[in-house]
Amino acid sequence: MKRLKQFLVFLLAVSVMPFSQVFAEEESAGYSVAKVAPTTSQVNESSSFYDLLVTPGEELTIQSELTNHDSAPVKVKMADYTTYTNANGEINYSAALKKKEADKSLKVPFSEIAKIEDDPIVTLSPGEKRIVSMKINIPQDASEGVILGSWYFEKETEEQTDDQEKDTKKTGITIENKFAYAMAVKLTVKKEISAPSLKLLEVSPDLNNYKKVINATVQNDRPAIVSNLNFSGKVTRKGETTPLITGKLEDRKMAPNSNFQVPFFLGKEQLKSGEYSLHLKGTTTDAKWEAKSWVWIKDFTITKEEAAKLNKEAINDPEPEPNYLVYLLYVIIGLLVLLLLITLFHRKKKEKNENGK
Repeated sequence: MKRLKQFLVFLLAVSVMPFSQVFAEEESAGYSVAKVAPTTSQVNESSSFYDLLVTPGEELTIQSELTNHDSAPVKVKMADYTTYTNANGEINYSAALKKKEADKSLKVPFSEIAKIEDDPIVTLSPGEKRIVSMKINIPQDASEGVILGSWYFEKETEEQTDDQEKDTKKTGITIENKFAYAMAVKLTVKKEISAPSLKLLEVSPDLNNYKKVINATVQNDRPAIVSNLNFSGKVTRKGETTPLITGKLEDRKMAPNSNFQVPFFLGKEQLKSGEYSLHLKGTTTDAKWEAKSWVWIKDFTITKEEAAKLNKEAINDPEPEPNYLVYLLYVIIGLLVLLLLITLFHRKKKEKNENGK
């Protein structure tokens, strides 16, 4: 019951703000993190996150204040993360960007220019406050626009008890309490770019949570946060206009130099091999620029092997359409067997009657 209560507190505590994420409340986390006003130029001095105006070649230091509100020591681990656009079309500040998943247009990852100057794991005594620092070096060849990252803080929790491990083995469910803060660090090199740019990279069939989907990979190839994004579109047979499936996403946001997949779910339909076209429209009403839209049409092919594999791996899939010709063949064979048995029965009966005479 206690673990369930902690989990509910965790869920209620989750709060996503425009440029920062907080996954903890002071009372339940036992510690807090506060921004220390930087000495470098700020785009917005009243911002709760680090909204800094920088120049190529500049070296700067930012600071945060950690406070332990608990009656016991608290261990807090820190990390610097490069932000990216997650599968839901939102900016992720609270996880590391895997190298293989980084967009090709990303030339200056935040994690490569930022360095935490303190030990990455800080131990705070009861009631203690401590200032921690992060050093940032802007490359000489950094282009105009935004470099976006986060300063991530997470409370180290005790390992599972024996009883918790038994519960996990018995139920197959692990409840993990994460008391974390992710404070955005937005570095505007000279100024914002003059206009956003989105591209459609590729279209391909896949599974999303074991559901069949056509994914359209959209790329933000410029150093800018693009907000108020809407996508709508349809999939048709190549050369046709009748929609086979439709989809839309509203009010999405993309990190600088990142990509994500706009999904078109098939529902109960089976994937079928063939040549198709994706018709996609994207619009942004981000206040930084005039409203802008993009229209893409991209052809793609689904092979028999891809369709068979994904149809087999998908869950809650309908049974394939019945093959009535096979059923008819079974009926004909059954009737022929029945006719043969009747013929043999009458022949034996006739032979018996003749022998009886």
